[in-house]
Amino acid sequence: MSLVGYRPERQYYIDKIVEKAPEYRLLFKIKPGITSWGQVKYGYAENVDQMVERLKYDLLYIENMSLAMDIKIMAYTLLTVLRGSGQ
Repeated sequence: MSLVGYRPERQYYIDKIVEKAPEYRLLFKIKPGITSWGQVKYGYAENVDQMVERLKYDLLYIENMSLAMDIKIMAYTLLTVLRGSGQ
């Protein structure tokens, strides 16, 4: 596990997400992380439809992976924690 990556889901939800969005498998090419672009920009996902929506942000992260992007995600995460605005 790394600091920044995608937020892993339980296998039950992975199976459901892959049915709707097979591109979810692309996330397995990177290490899961404690925080992610999807978590920062979308927030907590309660159901499969929301998880598929959040997936779009995680795929965007994969396309634009860089140290600068990781620093930006960590900064957003820190701000969210300090403000107490996370769910």
